[in-house]
Amino acid sequence: MRSILIAHRDGDFADTLTAELRGWGYHVIDCPGPLPPALRCIRCDKGYCPLSEAVDLMIYDPELIAFDDTDTVHNLAIDSARAHRDIPMVLAWPTDRPPDAGTLRAIHAAVPWVHVAARESATFRQQIHDLMATATAPIR
Repeated sequence: MRSILIAHRDGDFADTLTAELRGWGYHVIDCPGPLPPALRCIRCDKGYCPLSEAVDLMIYDPELIAFDDTDTVHNLAIDSARAHRDIPMVLAWPTDRPPDAGTLRAIHAAVPWVHVAARESATFRQQIHDLMATATAPIR
């Protein structure tokens, strides 16, 4: 079964995505991202994320951030896309709360191979299917 990581700070939105993706036959791993107040993430502290090591696709909140041990802010979509160039990434967010346009531009400039999620369910399903078809299957 193909696996998808959803890293999103909006739990309700992530739950909706999870239900949809599981209904399409995918195994989904959820990550709410770094928790306040410290906003620390193992990717920033150790240089890897155990949740992203064995997935076929990643869906990220474009505004998911964390701080490292020097208090430098990291956009986790950028960091994860750079760490896993072989794993497709899709940026997704609720329609009623679009991300800052500057953030999307910064992500696109840093990691132009990252995709924006289609808004319509059937188109999103096809997008996920197509990206899964091009993904390199991880060794499990």
